[in-house]
Parts: sequence; C-alpha cells; structure tokens
Amino acid sequence: MANQAYKGAKDTPYLAGRQIGEGGEGTIHEVQGNPALVLKVYKEAVDRDKAEKLLHMTSITDPELAKFAAWPVDVIRDGAGRVSGFVMKKLLGFVPLHMLFSPMDRKKLFPDKGYNFLVHVARNLATAFHKIHQLGIVVGDINEANILVNGTGMVALIDCDSFQVKNGKRYHFCEVGIPRYTPPELLQMGSFENVVRTINTDSFSLATLIFQLLFMGRAPFTGVNRSKEDFDEDKAIKLKEFAYSLQRPNKKLTPAPNSLNLKDFTPGLISSFHAAFDGSTPRPTPRQWVLDLEELNKEMVNCNRSRLHYYSKSMQQCPWCAFRDRAGIVYFMEDAHLKNIPELQDIEQFVNGFKLENLEIRKLADTYTSGTIKARPVEQKFKTLFYINITVQIIALLITLSVSMTESWWFAFAGALFLLLYNTLAPAQKQLKAELKSRKADHEILQNKFQALVKKHNQPTELNRYNQSAKKLTDLITAFRSLPADFAAKKRMIEEKYYNIKYQVHLLQFDIRNYPIPSFGAAKKQLIYTNGIHTAADMYKLKTHKISGIGPKNIQVLLDWQRQMGSGFTYTPDTEAIDREINFIANEIYIKKRKLENDIKAEYKGLSTLRAGIITATELLERQYVQLGTKLYQSRVDVEAFEKIAGKWF
Repeated sequence: MANQAYKGAKDTPYLAGRQIGEGGEGTIHEVQGNPALVLKVYKEAVDRDKAEKLLHMTSITDPELAKFAAWPVDVIRDGAGRVSGFVMKKLLGFVPLHMLFSPMDRKKLFPDKGYNFLVHVARNLATAFHKIHQLGIVVGDINEANILVNGTGMVALIDCDSFQVKNGKRYHFCEVGIPRYTPPELLQMGSFENVVRTINTDSFSLATLIFQLLFMGRAPFTGVNRSKEDFDEDKAIKLKEFAYSLQRPNKKLTPAPNSLNLKDFTPGLISSFHAAFDGSTPRPTPRQWVLDLEELNKEMVNCNRSRLHYYSKSMQQCPWCAFRDRAGIVYFMEDAHLKNIPELQDIEQFVNGFKLENLEIRKLADTYTSGTIKARPVEQKFKTLFYINITVQIIALLITLSVSMTESWWFAFAGALFLLLYNTLAPAQKQLKAELKSRKADHEILQNKFQALVKKHNQPTELNRYNQSAKKLTDLITAFRSLPADFAAKKRMIEEKYYNIKYQVHLLQFDIRNYPIPSFGAAKKQLIYTNGIHTAADMYKLKTHKISGIGPKNIQVLLDWQRQMGSGFTYTPDTEAIDREINFIANEIYIKKRKLENDIKAEYKGLSTLRAGIITATELLERQYVQLGTKLYQSRVDVEAFEKIAGKWF
C-alpha cells in the first residue's frame, strides 16, 4: 500500500506512506507530505452502504469531535474511483486504554502516575462520550482497545467508522461489538444486524470501562462463582449478575479475591454502578459519570508510603499498601523496593574531578610584519661599487653619443657594442649582482624556516593524539555516567521477565475449549486447538504460525479475548528471585564502575601530560616565531633596500 496514490474530495491527492498500524479490516499509513494526517485503507472492497456512511461522516465533521475522536475528515478513492478508506488526524503519544489496567504497562508508559490518574482518565472518558452524544452520535462498538489515552489523561476514540450515525431517517448501524461491553438487552439478541443502539446502550459500555479503570482492570461481571451453575461472563451479563453488587445478598457471583470493595467509594459512584449493572431503569448518562468522578477526585488522599498510592479518604487505610502487606500483590509498581547500588550515587561527584579543559591553539599568521623595523644601511664597499658602476656607464654613454654625432652608423654600432660588453663584464656590476643573489638566498632560507615553524605550531604532531585521548576520555565518562541508567534498565528487564512469567501462568488456565470466544464455534476452536493454540497463553504463536481459515479479523478477536482473560491478573512479585538476579547485575555494575574509574584516571593523567607538553611546545614556538619573524622581516626590508641600489641600473 505504501506509495499508493489516492484522491479525496475535490480531487485532493493523498499518497500513502509508511504503514504504522494494522487491524482486522484495514491498515494505517502515514500521509506523505502531511505528518498531521493518516490513512485507513481497507483490505477488502467497500460496499455501497459503507461508502455512503463514510461520505456522510465526513460531511458532519465537527471541532468537538476532533477533540475526542479520530473522525474521518475525507474519503479516499483508488484509481478506479472506488472508495478505499478515509483520512483522519494522526494521534501522537497515545496508547490503548487497556494498558492502564496492567501495572507493568503503567510503570513503563506512565511511571509517575498513580490511582488519581486513573480517576482523571475515567472522568475524561465520560466527558468524551457526553460530547459525542450531544452531536447525535452513538459509539456502539466500545472496548478497551479502540480508546486511546496519553500522558496527560486525554482520551481519543478510534475506529470511528464503526460508530452508529443517522442520516435523516436512515441509520448507518454499528454491527460489531465485544460481549464484555455489550448491555444485556443487546447481548440476548445474538446479533447486532440492523440493531438501533442508543445513549442508554452506550452507557452500559462506558460504565464497564469506568469500572475497569477504578477496579484495576477487573470487569463487573467476572468473579467467584458461588452457585452450582456453569457461569461465563456472557451469561452473567444477561442475568445482571453484578459480582460487586451491595444490593443482592443472594448473588451467584462475588468479587475476585484481593479486589477493591464497592462500599469504599463515594455514594454517587456506588449508586451509579448499581444503576448501570443491577437496575432496569435508564442507566447513568456520561454527564452523571462526570459528576460522580469529580466527587471521587475531591475525596482522594495520598498515602504517606508511596507517591502513587491515592485512595478515597473514606477508607480506613491505603488499600494498595494493604494488598501488598497482606497478599504480596502489587498494583502500582515502583523501584523503591528494588535493590540499588549506593556507590552509584556519587557518579557526578567523581566525574566533576575530571573536567575536560578546552585546548585551543592560537593560529600564527604565515607572514610577519613590524612597523618599527627599518632597513639597515648598505655597506660602504657596495656603495662604492655602485658609484663606480654608474660612472663607467655614464662615460660609456657619452662615448656612444659622441660617436653617433659623427653621423656614422658604423661607429654608433661599435659604441653600443662596447657598452653591452662592458655591462656584462664589468667587475663592479658582477659583484653587486652576486651580493643581491646571496642576500635573496639567505632570505629564502629564513622564509622556509619561518613557514616550517608556523606549520609546526599551528598543527602540532601531538594534537591528533590529544584529540583521540580526549574522545576516549569523553566516551569513558559517558559510559560512567550511564551506569545508573544501565542498572535501572536491567532491573526493569528482570522485573518485567518475572512479571511476564506469572502473567503467562495466569493465561494458561484459560483453555479455549472451556471459554466462549466471540464468533468462534466448536469447529473453529478445534481448528486452532489442533494448530497448537490451546490456551490464552498460546496466542503469541499467531504472529508466526499461519492457520488456514484464520485471517486478520479472527486473529484480532483472539487477541481481544486473550487481553480480556488477562485483565483479572494480579501480580505478586517473586521478590527472592528478583533480588537474586538484581544482586548479580549489581555486582557486574560495581566491577564495571571500578574499572571505568581506573580507566578514567589513567586517561586523564595521560591527557593532562599531553596537554602540558603541547602548551609548553607552542609557547616556545611562539617565542621563536617572534624572534625568527623579526629576522625574516629585517632580511626582507634589507633585501628590498639593497635591490634599490644594486638593481637600479641592471
């Protein structure tokens, strides 16, 4: 699909760029030349109803929608004019909402966010639904994967092409959904085809998501079965067996162990959860949830043992500390309980003793001038030779003129020949020429020495070694400074490894044959079971193992089911094993630290010696530069002065 050209409304060109995502029905691509937009390109041909729905959605684009949803802003067509997908804004810094349910994901993505952040996100989620409903739109297919959240708690809904929209009297239905988020009245129908959804049906899905945010991923209709009946989540929803209900003394489902108790929340939330899951009256609207969550947020207090532990002040103690102390369960993962190396606290203090001083070599000019130096007087003997030479030349000139006045061309020619021979053979002139040549040669020798000195100063032979040593020292210091980050990263890897081991053990208990999977009947389950997909823990095999008849949509259903089975996972760290491995890497880091300290000291000592040597050598050369430059300049002005005398009549 990359580099595929499409056209939007009014023939607006769109060129598909790099693929950045993929779902069951389409792929997501960057738009070349416009980083603010992305394309959703369908894998299969778009039918007429879907095309008309997309066109209508682009016609009702609204600024409020843009705040909370990746709404279609343009429809794209291929070269044949067929609708192939749509254009939407690009969401940067957002992750799926379900990542807030996992303590490991929260630690990696939002390490500084505590329980109050989950309340804040729930409140923003309710606000988004309220704004969308005000525009006459029903979301319909709501689940924890098609809602995104960023680090500020803002939410954004994706897969908007599945929303239910109305064009006049005609409905464009939402005909997909996940049972966990489907209200009992729709779940009992068995199909979503041509079903009109309402704000009330959306409110059930919203209530489920809010419950999961506040109850750390647990769903309202999962728990411990106290009856003799076989219970799955679908059946519990249909029978309104709200596991956390405070109003049904003979309920068949009770909360899972080590869960929060509904009674510890504010009265408004308790009432709204009962109305959403227990009652038959209209469910609480998104606006009501906003008010309830704002009330809870005002009641929040911070635990004095952890910056991430927030809870309602109506509780007698911090529930997160209680879970850890009583059952070893960690809902908010911090590094405080992980081993640290005390010696890593003095990193900057050590490094500050090895500051790299900038070594600048002041460039010397390759010419030297001095306005205070004047030419030395030419020796008397050369002046005498000069005057003799001039006198002889004048006499010769007079002779030539006298001869020419006889009007005899032969005598004139003889006189000129005499003058030429004299100039060539005259001793005075020869001596002057020889002396000038000698002085120029001496000047050139000085010039060459001067240029060699300038080059030696400006390009010290040791400077390359110094720069190499400085780079090596810089690299050593960088490696030394990175030790705390390296240690922290390795600690996280160890913790994540043991977390994933326990998470996989949790998923192993969900045999695909014993749990309902949307759109998967007995035959399809047997197909994937035969191909090695036995439990929820085996879904990773779908990335590399292709199963005939199990396409992208089915794979997405299986991954959604796995995620929902994992939402009830509680993490009890294997502290002994984690500490053992951390101790091992702590020892490795300690050894590396000591070696780096020695290497830095040795390199710094060698660098300091090199620097001192270069400075001493350049200072000496600078003094020599002045001395030799003065001699060179004196030589130049002397040669120029001599040349004015000796070369004047040549």
